[in-house]
Amino acid sequence: MNRIHTRPLLVALSGAGLGLGACASSPWAHQGGPAPTGNPTSQTPTPRADTVASSPTEQTGGTSWDSAGSGWDFVEATGAAEPAPLPTPVPTPGPTGPNMSSQIYSSVLSLDLPTEAANQSEHTVNIQQISFAHDGSNFDPMVSRDGSTLLFASTQHRPTADIYMQHVGSKVITRLTDDPAQDVMPALSPDGSRVAFTSNRAGNWDVYVMPVTGGKAVQITSDNSHDLHPSWSPDGQTLVYCRLGQTSGRWELWVVDVFNPAQTQFIGYGLFPEWCPVKGTGYGGADQILFQRSRERGQRTFSIWTLDYSPASRQASNETELASSPEHALINPTWSPDATRIVYAAVPNPEKWTDEKRPTSSSLWMIGTDGRGQVNLTSGASIDLMPTWGTNGRVFFVSTRNGIENLWSLDIAPAILAATGGQTAGNNAVTSAPAD
Repeated sequence: MNRIHTRPLLVALSGAGLGLGACASSPWAHQGGPAPTGNPTSQTPTPRADTVASSPTEQTGGTSWDSAGSGWDFVEATGAAEPAPLPTPVPTPGPTGPNMSSQIYSSVLSLDLPTEAANQSEHTVNIQQISFAHDGSNFDPMVSRDGSTLLFASTQHRPTADIYMQHVGSKVITRLTDDPAQDVMPALSPDGSRVAFTSNRAGNWDVYVMPVTGGKAVQITSDNSHDLHPSWSPDGQTLVYCRLGQTSGRWELWVVDVFNPAQTQFIGYGLFPEWCPVKGTGYGGADQILFQRSRERGQRTFSIWTLDYSPASRQASNETELASSPEHALINPTWSPDATRIVYAAVPNPEKWTDEKRPTSSSLWMIGTDGRGQVNLTSGASIDLMPTWGTNGRVFFVSTRNGIENLWSLDIAPAILAATGGQTAGNNAVTSAPAD
């Protein structure tokens, strides 16, 4: 049985101390279970013998998620009819450290990311630092539709994460949540009035919604599964999120009516979904949902997918793979405001790592929604993750380039010129993309 151990970094993946990993034949997460066929809305996730199961374990060699009481490993099931039931985690602070989102990706993606940045060798004239935490981490950035406001999760004031708001161009921050549990993965509604986020304040990970001005958070999901990474529909009525299926043992995609939380629907398999900000860009006027999914053969690394979803008919269809790579895991996909391009992070496969336990870098890439015009946005020895598209031609992301996870922004205009045949500048050069 192959077991993946994670390092005691911090507590949040694009969220906090999830303590949710997965493993199969490689250190990258494999979601297990059969791939959906036909219309995913008509299916119920079913287990299989080789699916990924969860099991509370005690790790050796120092503090771990299990010994800290904050999570568990995933282990590969051998002949089990179905995965073991998920334990209910206790929302206590996890290990502390300078890089919280690295801990999350260590956990969910079974990665062990570096906590220190090496010297940058590339020219970074188009990159600016946006947040300035000296302790803890800033991560999970999200920009309002008008580009004026930045939301993010942070542990800069205490070991557990809260949601913060910052006006773009200002260093002044406002804390929106103040709970001893972990509050991560914020998503601002299209009208800017509500914030959806993920928290383990009720014991396991659930989705909550609160006013952007502060106030009581309303719990939207409340089952025994772990629900992560909410994203709003263009009309602000519905959220899509990912759930760790107790039956399937895989990461599943679900939608929920914000005003009627009892109305939920399974629409497929995947992780970290993002609803397209432009309505009706899918086939026949359906909306599109962007997500990552691991393949079920070979290296089983993540690739970037979309599916069409019609809120009116509640039908999901046309699962489409936009980008994949035999040498990289492609994660954290995000839409451009006009839905014509996607930015994602690419992490080298384990055989590329100089340290067998962790990659040496992670870079950002851009691709058109038609699969054309792949452009490398960042390079070097830093870990660049969690991109989110703002306005005025800037992409915000998390990076370790100053040694602590902070928020940075990148001028995307040169890269768009490169993708369309124009000239590039700085570190935005067209190179061979990490995709097939």
